Amino acid sequence: MKYWRRPGGDAMNPVEPTPSRTQQVSPDEGGRQAFLLTAARTLVRDVDAAAATVFLRASDAPELRAAVVAVTPLGIGSVERVSVDDEVYPSARAWRTNSVVTAHGPELMSFHPDLSVFASFPLQVAAAPISCEGHKFGTITVYWPRSRSGTTQEEIDRLVEVAAGLAIHLERLADHHEPMAPPAVPFVVNAEGEGATVEGFTSSTVPLIYHVHKLAMLLTGAVRTSEAIDMAKDRVMGGFSAEAVVVSLVRENRLQIAGASGCSTEFIRTADWVRLEKSTPETDAVVRQRHALYAATDQQTRGRLAEQSLDEACDWLVFPLLVGRRSVGALSMAFKRQHRDVAVQQSALTALATVLAQAVERTQTHEARHVLVEKLQQALLPRMLPQPAGVVSTGRYAPATSGTDMGGDWYDLLTLSTGGVAMVIGDVEGHSPAAAAVMGQLSSAVRAYADEGQGPGEVLERANHLLINLDTDLFATCCCVWLDPDTGVAQLASAGHPLPLIRTADGIVPPPGDLEIGMPLGIDPNTRYTAAELTLNPDTMLACFTDGLINLGSEHDAEALKTTLAGDADIESLGDQIMTGLGRQHATHADDAALLLVRYEGPSSEAKRAVRQIKIPRRDLQGTQRTRKLIREWLDGWDLTSMADEEELLVSEVVTNGLVHGDSDVYVVVRRYPDRVRVEVRDSDPHRARAVTMPRQEDEAEGGRGLMIVSALASAWGNSPSGRGKTVWFELPVPA
Repeated sequence: MKYWRRPGGDAMNPVEPTPSRTQQVSPDEGGRQAFLLTAARTLVRDVDAAAATVFLRASDAPELRAAVVAVTPLGIGSVERVSVDDEVYPSARAWRTNSVVTAHGPELMSFHPDLSVFASFPLQVAAAPISCEGHKFGTITVYWPRSRSGTTQEEIDRLVEVAAGLAIHLERLADHHEPMAPPAVPFVVNAEGEGATVEGFTSSTVPLIYHVHKLAMLLTGAVRTSEAIDMAKDRVMGGFSAEAVVVSLVRENRLQIAGASGCSTEFIRTADWVRLEKSTPETDAVVRQRHALYAATDQQTRGRLAEQSLDEACDWLVFPLLVGRRSVGALSMAFKRQHRDVAVQQSALTALATVLAQAVERTQTHEARHVLVEKLQQALLPRMLPQPAGVVSTGRYAPATSGTDMGGDWYDLLTLSTGGVAMVIGDVEGHSPAAAAVMGQLSSAVRAYADEGQGPGEVLERANHLLINLDTDLFATCCCVWLDPDTGVAQLASAGHPLPLIRTADGIVPPPGDLEIGMPLGIDPNTRYTAAELTLNPDTMLACFTDGLINLGSEHDAEALKTTLAGDADIESLGDQIMTGLGRQHATHADDAALLLVRYEGPSSEAKRAVRQIKIPRRDLQGTQRTRKLIREWLDGWDLTSMADEEELLVSEVVTNGLVHGDSDVYVVVRRYPDRVRVEVRDSDPHRARAVTMPRQEDEAEGGRGLMIVSALASAWGNSPSGRGKTVWFELPVPA
């Protein structure tokens, strides 16, 4: 591969000589950007390409990101982000191999069909690494609208030449400790140069069309409204060089600010949740369904900018977000008066507002359906798990993040008439209302059969007959564990379901060797389910889960679950860690995931002396006072009177928070350990409690300030949402 320069000039600009490595430069980001843009624009002209993109290595992710793009009208929509591990895209391969890589449209489209949106014509791509003396900064990639005729050697040589010149310049900047991170949105220029007109496109319209087209492509992948709004804000601020942007959405005959950048705190406070009847630039745009331009001297837009000195220098453009004949919100932007030709800008921003409105409508519908499904699913889960003496339990449920159909995962914990504890976890095939309905029937049936005194094997047999008689063509898996807290003896039976993980003081131990996993429920009416018996030592943990937690049997996920379970965290923190691990490994997962953790602490006869409980009915105004009194009595009985003041204060704050904000019955469990006292306050509100330093205006009495007190005084505390509710717990050390 040959690297060369033109005589008398560098690879970027044949007029200016190449500075030596020892020359002093002014290494600012603007200078870097101008140099990169000159290189990309020159390359497009020299090789007659449709676009050229300079990629730099991102510092916060394993990917290459576009820093600058030079485009012609045919180059609009170039790729902006490429994973360094991508096996097909030339930029990634050039980065990894440090060599020139070329590719044709068909081979790219077969692996990245989304690329056809920006290049619905024959395409050729070539990429060269930007590297110098072992330092790799990124790549430069060129796009041609042509078939398999192939790139010429002259074109490749010119690409290599430009890449070499870029590497020298970037290394010089690096020597001056200038950051090499690419911007969030690339800077885009018309490759034909300033003032050029190409087939009706001026130099200023081509970059605008590029950004609108790119945003439209990106928004198709947004699944949350906040994600779509963030994309639009970044594009307006970075691509259109706005000084400020505000996105407001219509909610309950009001306008709520859903996202803003560059605005003052006072403006955000006064403009948020404003009634549509009140005349403001945004409400007028929504009601009249027309965009408007507000001059810098207009009093209606004064005081909006974070930098007040810009108020007199910026005009505001306000667009309605229209879906058909309906306004879903408003898009407001501030631009310096000399920024661009207003008519040109308004045309592009009208298109941008249109694609944003469509994305908002789509994502809001998706989110509403997902919330409904999640609420229905949570309604089928147990409101609160019992906490019998000798047993500590917690549950977790994570709905699928892709799709909006209901899943069939469930868990339950029952106290039996015999004094034992029944653990149940199951999974109905499929994701549909039918699967959720069957799940509800099965969970209710299993609970009823267990209340009758049936063992785990008999319960599964009767549930099997029930499912077959429902004639749904669905099958289900289920695992049942019956535990006698007095003796530690457990019986375990499974109908095609993953066996629970068992953690003892010696680590993870295998399940009983004589356990036969039966056929899933709903297949064969003659299936018999047998239970195996094992004896649990004190401090043994059982982890029951559905296959959504281990990615349908993935060995990697199963080992990660075992590793987390082997930690020494308390049971609530352990549940949090396991579910956090699921979200970290699988940002999107198509299956529900349920988890039931149960720790056997020891014989219930001993545990009863160290465990106290109270249930406070919903809206019981005397519940907090009664709990404080009982806490003091319990501590007196344990000879821990000296702890009473602190315990009363913290319990009072957490219980009040649960009653006021949870709007449900509240259960308080107090456990006395040799070295600490642990208090758990459980309610059936699934939203995580939040600690705030300032109360909300509508709730001056509480506002979450109690959790700030807990955080300050407790030796340890946690705030753990479960399947249907949450647990706020704290611990205080026993005085020596």
